Amino acid sequence: MKLRWGKRSTSRGPSVMTERHARWVVWIFTGFQAIFVLMGIFFAVQGVLEWDRAAKSSSWPTVAGTVTRSEVTSHRSTHKGRTSTSYHAHIEFDYEVDGKGLHGNRRSYKVLASSQSAANEAVAAYPVGRSVTVSYDPQDPERAVLEPGWDWSNAIPIAVGLFAIAFVSFVHWLVVRQVRKAVQRMKDLTALGIDPKAIEALADETTEGAAASTAEPAAPPASSGPAASTAPAKSSGPAELKPTFHDDLPGAR
Repeated sequence: MKLRWGKRSTSRGPSVMTERHARWVVWIFTGFQAIFVLMGIFFAVQGVLEWDRAAKSSSWPTVAGTVTRSEVTSHRSTHKGRTSTSYHAHIEFDYEVDGKGLHGNRRSYKVLASSQSAANEAVAAYPVGRSVTVSYDPQDPERAVLEPGWDWSNAIPIAVGLFAIAFVSFVHWLVVRQVRKAVQRMKDLTALGIDPKAIEALADETTEGAAASTAEPAAPPASSGPAASTAPAKSSGPAELKPTFHDDLPGAR
């Protein structure tokens, strides 16, 4: 016995399901839920860490630096037959902390726009050879940024992660709820001495028969018998008059 997802049942109640099949369904959906929950946690944690670094970068010490590379990079992705292109400003810079030369490529911890115009504006603002102010992490001088600080765009990865967790948890709750109803209906029918398989087979036959009858329109009944005899005869017009000839009249021959 299986739970027929996507197929509308002829009854208002859920399909029946054995406890063994119910456990398999719950385990499968639990596995999918665990994957999506882990992905959501990853996005949320990364978002929190990036937000924390962005907030702390406002108070980082600064040193002078020089832009060594500035160009627009593009990335194409195809989804459902549609190809989209995202653009990013790739900027690299050199700086020095305590006499040690370092290299960085992080412009900001904020979530930046991926449009071509925004990337072009960033590249124009940081041409190669320009002197810039570099903010670096005093605990890890190799972590540096050109535009310190945060804004509300840092909340986007956190929101995406939390939404993924909430959505997959809601779907899992719906699946478990339907499975429990199906198992309970199976137990109720078995307790009454009714074979659920026979009920579903009869329901399938009834549904298929109704679908076939609605798909083929009935042919109009042919008229026969008295109905055909009572139809008025077609009029053939006025009777044709034929002339009569009399041989005994004068001038007849």
